[in-house]
Amino acid sequence: MSKLTFVGGAAGGFIVLLAFLVIPIMLLMGAAKFSIWVLDWIPAALGVSTLICLVLVPLALIPATRGIAANLFALVSLIFGVCVWLYALAFTYIEWGMVGVLFGVVIFGVGVVLTCALAAIFSGTWVVLGNLVFLVALFVGARLLSAWLAHLAEQRLLRREMRDYPSKAIITQDSSD
Repeated sequence: MSKLTFVGGAAGGFIVLLAFLVIPIMLLMGAAKFSIWVLDWIPAALGVSTLICLVLVPLALIPATRGIAANLFALVSLIFGVCVWLYALAFTYIEWGMVGVLFGVVIFGVGVVLTCALAAIFSGTWVVLGNLVFLVALFVGARLLSAWLAHLAEQRLLRREMRDYPSKAIITQDSSD
């Protein structure tokens, strides 16, 4: 009876281990197929996001609306990031198959972008590499602009509070020290 229990426990453990390995791979295979399916929509999403960025520039110039612009730029940068990741996932899957995708996802999840760059370099697909660099630049640029605008909005809010309520103790840390 003891051996039967041990064998049953080992078999159950093996099944659980297998499920922990198979389920993420199946989800990743679905994500790879989805990225190829959505590849046609990425330019439209990028176009709309870029148009939104252009509309947000006047909001970023007005000090009272910089907080709103910062939040919307953060949302747009998220769209840029998703487009970069899906584009990189699709190209890596097309060029190197599931092995390349698995290798890319193992490297912190965003490693698919790095594997896409490597696949583009090794296959000589310079247009894809250029697109990837451009998309990463859009993502990073929108994220940095969002952080900078949020910082400016917070500084403006602190100055207004110090002016309106001088008796309150507001302690800020100046990064210029």
